Amino acid sequence: MQVLRFAQDDTPFHGRGHALLTPAALLVWILLAAVSGHAQISKKQEKLNAQHADAIAAARTAADAWLKIEDAETYDKSWAAASDYFRSQVPEQGWVRRMETMRKSIDPLLMRDLTASEWKTEVPNLPKGEYVAFVYQTTFANGHPQIESVVMVHEGGGWKMVGYAVQ
Repeated sequence: MQVLRFAQDDTPFHGRGHALLTPAALLVWILLAAVSGHAQISKKQEKLNAQHADAIAAARTAADAWLKIEDAETYDKSWAAASDYFRSQVPEQGWVRRMETMRKSIDPLLMRDLTASEWKTEVPNLPKGEYVAFVYQTTFANGHPQIESVVMVHEGGGWKMVGYAVQ
């Protein structure tokens, strides 16, 4: 996994793998790992998901729309379509450069299947709100199935991306 953090001057620091996370969103990654790491979610989470099925459906529609922007390699537009919180943590130029580097090595998309979703109101180090984490089994042109994760937050009457990773 690669963690990308930005210094005050927008210079990216690089680690290993293919994830993009802000320092606060690192804990979103923990949530994603929990969702993707368990084929079966808890009964409590199943009940929460059922109670919030409409929200999950709306968040999925928004996630699919955001992913289409990302898949079209219009990274400035995917940044602009992200949540206010994400844009306050990740500089636009840093996002565009990182996505050009990371996605260029794996694009184009061949297949994406949703494998898990989870509704939450609290994610560590993020403002309290409504969040839905989606985990996909994704195959890009490199032919290797990968885990792709998108976290959406309810903001301003709609759903916006607050976290994205490819592992």
